[in-house]
Amino acid sequence: MARNDDFDSSVALPPGLEVGAIRRAVEYMERELAGLIEIYFEQANVFSAIVGIFGTRALDSFSNYEKHRHADTAQQRFPDLIRRGAKANPRHYLESKGSKRPWAIQSHYDHPGWYIVWRYLIDKTESLDTANL
Repeated sequence: MARNDDFDSSVALPPGLEVGAIRRAVEYMERELAGLIEIYFEQANVFSAIVGIFGTRALDSFSNYEKHRHADTAQQRFPDLIRRGAKANPRHYLESKGSKRPWAIQSHYDHPGWYIVWRYLIDKTESLDTANL
């Protein structure tokens, strides 16, 4: 669940991307990915890729960014999303990545543009008090 204090208003966002759209995307991803947690236990890196894919889907649905329509680019290159109606310009590009790590992640960092990193936590022990998260 995306909380108001999860968003730092001093952090710049890509042109046209609003906190409300990110909040709706997070809620969508939490609902949809909950049933796929077993993939994490089988292969964590595959689960991270799925988180990135669901992030792309969510932003395509809830924001003014749309999934890149060229399959080769969307699957293997940069960017995952482009701002609807924008001319080709890295200022309007967005890459979606999933990561459980709180430090640097592996990505296409040699390209100009924006990156959204969907951080996630898998509670293997089921001991976290979600009311205090």
